[in-house]
Amino acid sequence: MAWVFQGNPKKFDIDDYVTRYPELIYWWTPHYQSQIAAGDRAIIWRSGADAGAIAIGTVVEAPVPGTAVKHPEALGVDLWRTEEPDPEEPRTGIHLQEIRLTPSEGFLSRADVKADAALSSATLITAPRGTVFALDAVQTSTIERLWGLVGSPSSPVLFGASEGERRLISHYRRECSNSLRLTKLADVRSRHGKCVCALCGIDETSKYPKQFGEHIFEVHHLSPLSVAATPVRTTLDDLAVLCASCHRAVHATSQVESNYAALAKHLRGAT
Repeated sequence: MAWVFQGNPKKFDIDDYVTRYPELIYWWTPHYQSQIAAGDRAIIWRSGADAGAIAIGTVVEAPVPGTAVKHPEALGVDLWRTEEPDPEEPRTGIHLQEIRLTPSEGFLSRADVKADAALSSATLITAPRGTVFALDAVQTSTIERLWGLVGSPSSPVLFGASEGERRLISHYRRECSNSLRLTKLADVRSRHGKCVCALCGIDETSKYPKQFGEHIFEVHHLSPLSVAATPVRTTLDDLAVLCASCHRAVHATSQVESNYAALAKHLRGAT
């Protein structure tokens, strides 16, 4: 049995959510609460113009009210672009095994799913309005095959260079994010000769072999989009390059800006 959890990027920044909290996300679950169980396969589906499966994983927490989840810091409440659902509404906890946001990363498009005979009759395709969709055993094995899944649902999250490419999604329009990210990374390398974390000071050569070091840096928006009433223009000075560990720490709670200041003071004595 598998469940497809669908989200509308116009209402919630799905791409940033899955990349920010790959170990555990919580998905609004208005239906099937009594049927979803830990161990079930979970597919995260993005609706809209770029519709398709962007992540795959496994259910680790059966649906409970949002106020009763084990790790409320992973709810991503700051990523809602519209009014957040009732906090008491059930949420399902999901551990992500692999994330693919773009065609170059191999995400599974709606067209690919619709073209498969076993999946073309799934309610996800025939009646796509909704948040949670059930897949039967045949449909589950089919979507896993199309994804090219290797290993068990408990396999660790797969990290790579593509993770850094997704870090800016919540802060810019998606069509611009990759360009902004690459420009910022290039700017830091031109000034320092290598990528350096703005908080802890680790660089891409000080700890890891070269083939790993160049992939651990992400680009952080110093002023979250959630605090802006209207769209804002972003410059390179509005960005900071962070190692993955510091970036995760900054987003440990929704108080992103104060978290950044606290970590800066702790790690490099900033005032």
